[in-house]
Amino acid sequence: MKENMGQIIKRLRKERNLTQEELAEQLNISAQAISKWENGTSMPDISQVVPLANLFGVPTDVLFGIYGTEHEEAVNLRLKEIYEIYDGCKDGEEGPTALIVLDKYRDALRAYPNNATLLSEASAFGTMILQNYQSALKPLIDQKGIDDLANEIIRWSELVIKYSSSTGHMLLAKRRLIDIYVLRQNWDAAYALAETFPNTVSNVRCLLMAELKHSEGNTDGERMQRCGNIETLSSKLGHEISMLGNLYMREGKWEDALYCYTAFRNIVEAMYEDEKYRPPFIYDHYPMYRFPAECLIQLGREEEAIALLEEGVDFILAQAKNFNKKRCLDVPLLRDYSFGYGHDGNAEYHDLKGKLYRFACSDIFKPLEEYPRYNALVEKTMKIQ
Repeated sequence: MKENMGQIIKRLRKERNLTQEELAEQLNISAQAISKWENGTSMPDISQVVPLANLFGVPTDVLFGIYGTEHEEAVNLRLKEIYEIYDGCKDGEEGPTALIVLDKYRDALRAYPNNATLLSEASAFGTMILQNYQSALKPLIDQKGIDDLANEIIRWSELVIKYSSSTGHMLLAKRRLIDIYVLRQNWDAAYALAETFPNTVSNVRCLLMAELKHSEGNTDGERMQRCGNIETLSSKLGHEISMLGNLYMREGKWEDALYCYTAFRNIVEAMYEDEKYRPPFIYDHYPMYRFPAECLIQLGREEEAIALLEEGVDFILAQAKNFNKKRCLDVPLLRDYSFGYGHDGNAEYHDLKGKLYRFACSDIFKPLEEYPRYNALVEKTMKIQ
């Protein structure tokens, strides 16, 4: 049976652990008015609908009982359009493209205010832009615009934390807030928010799904889930090892850094035993090839560095060739896990030549220019279209 507006208001109020008195106080009306709405003896004035929706963190459609599949499909269409705009961004156009994408998110949120998915996606994108392309944005919107964007991301994230029923959305929103605090060097706020994360939240869902498949006696489902869990856990382990390697590099501890990157590589090779260029797409090529090559140069092992760069170039070429493809491996650890080389849909592997140039032709590798083998590698990258 379809809920009327009063029933919807009552349900949303209880879901957010608000009393009638607390809701009334936030709307600056009487608790008796709230009671009448919920009992169906009166309706909110039209001027109160938007404040109610904002307070509950839902689109106004929800209050009228017309929020459903069509709404979610419309949101997904908006997101698809946004993804396509950013996927088409070329090197050097990050700042202007980012502003277009942010405006698209704002337009979508005006149409579907406080939609948790849109808020999460918008805050994630905005944070990524501030972290990676702030220098490209500043000439376009100046420092005040940068600060305003950071405040906007904070508002988006706080709305998700306050009202979303999705634990995943809430945790991601908290992470976005931490990222903003770090950008502002507000370490006390960042640490305080980090302390609110439960210790075991990272892979609980994946592990629980595997246990449920096991209890159900669904061996195929359990095997598939456990293969996926192994891939996920190995990705996280590889990331932590490579980040430790990065730390040793910053400290000039080249042997220690190389040890970490070698361990990372060994894990990946064990996971993707039958892949010629390991890994396919899931791991980044820098800790696999470029960073250890830098370490090898510092240690006077130039020939080994060149060999790694050659493998890295082949790996990037394999990425481009296989982009948008999916496949399973014939490896017991991952036999039931399908990985993708890229985004679904019609996305393309952009700026292959630029990626190769930045990877292999950096000033870091100038000591290798006396080696014909390295010069041949550079010439190979320059010929790529």
